[in-house]
Amino acid sequence: MRPVLEGLDDVAWHSIDHAYGPALDTPGHVRALLSGDPEVVERAITDLDSTVHEEGGFVCGAATAVLPFLAEVLPSLAPAPRARLLDLLHRIAEQGDAEQVDPGWHAAWAKAKPVLERSSPQGESPA
Repeated sequence: MRPVLEGLDDVAWHSIDHAYGPALDTPGHVRALLSGDPEVVERAITDLDSTVHEEGGFVCGAATAVLPFLAEVLPSLAPAPRARLLDLLHRIAEQGDAEQVDPGWHAAWAKAKPVLERSSPQGESPA
């Protein structure tokens, strides 16, 4: 069953920041994951990696806002992009204990984690 991404357009992306400012491009990256075109999917993951994953210990608001939609999309991805997206989410989660974490991150992660575990190879915990 194809993810419906209910509520994706209801998020105030213009008021949520990622690494380069307002996260206006984030919904497009999420939708691109469902394109079925391997090149488009890979580009979307690369774009998400460079925008919602901020190295240096910061978990931005865009990471929190996009997490439920990525968890919804994840099971529908082919194995290789699913593994890449899980890796991205794992790297963000590892930063979730840092000092600069979006206030909603931990609750969003706790809610998404069961879905991520089911989508992980052999039920491995994503973090």
